[in-house]
Amino acid sequence: MIRRIITAVIGLAVLIPFIIFSDKWPMLVFTTVVSTVAIWEILCCVGYSKKWYIVIPSLLVSVVVQGLARTQFFNDDQYLTIVLLIYLGFSVLFMTMAVFSKGKIKLYEVTQISVMIMYVTFGFAALVLLRDFGEDGFILFLLAFLIPWICDAMAYFVGVFFGKHKMIPDVSPKKTVEGAIGGIVGVVVCTVIFGVVMQLGFEKNPNYFVLVLISLVGGFVSQWGDLIASLLKREYGIKDYGKIFPGHGGMMDRFDSIIPVSMFVYILCRAFTDYRIFN
Repeated sequence: MIRRIITAVIGLAVLIPFIIFSDKWPMLVFTTVVSTVAIWEILCCVGYSKKWYIVIPSLLVSVVVQGLARTQFFNDDQYLTIVLLIYLGFSVLFMTMAVFSKGKIKLYEVTQISVMIMYVTFGFAALVLLRDFGEDGFILFLLAFLIPWICDAMAYFVGVFFGKHKMIPDVSPKKTVEGAIGGIVGVVVCTVIFGVVMQLGFEKNPNYFVLVLISLVGGFVSQWGDLIASLLKREYGIKDYGKIFPGHGGMMDRFDSIIPVSMFVYILCRAFTDYRIFN
């Protein structure tokens, strides 16, 4: 426990400067490094880390998708189109390799790798896209971190003190239904309190509908992302994705909830462009 706390404090101390200067190039470097390491961990998990013809395209996609997230040459719509074409070409390449590999490359495995790489790389790129999303960009960017952290903490404490019904024990033995509900409720309550503080202390006019919508979706997908990452580990019989963070595991173990939250919050922002968090 002490080791986990020390690691968490050090990790937060390292992250804070990137958050402060999130509108500058260091944030892009951060998402590129974290995304690339996470992809490497996934390749190691599925046993493809020694296949250079799989590793190189996978890591290259990660670097390119992050690098293009903050460019002056095209807008978000153009970026999404280009990224979609990259993912399409990437998937076709892997499937073609499987066809001509004479059984050395399994179609279901490279399909699984392709989907996870799309999921992970866009999840990290969405952090940059959220930060650059108009006047509310910095707040949306912060929420992509705070929602998973609050949800995880609330789910843990509610689960410890009130958890009686296991949610999906085959995937995550310690998660309970009570903890999951407590995590989502806790996120919504904390987000509303955040809106009240901004209104009373900083004379902002929060749109509580948007805040509650983001927190509800964020709380749900935060736990969903954790379960997806846990399921992949279970299928391949590993405890952690890596050992970068003592007591916590690898990059995927630490960012498994942030990845889907940043992605889905960005999708919500794109879908409700006429609704701002603060008017």
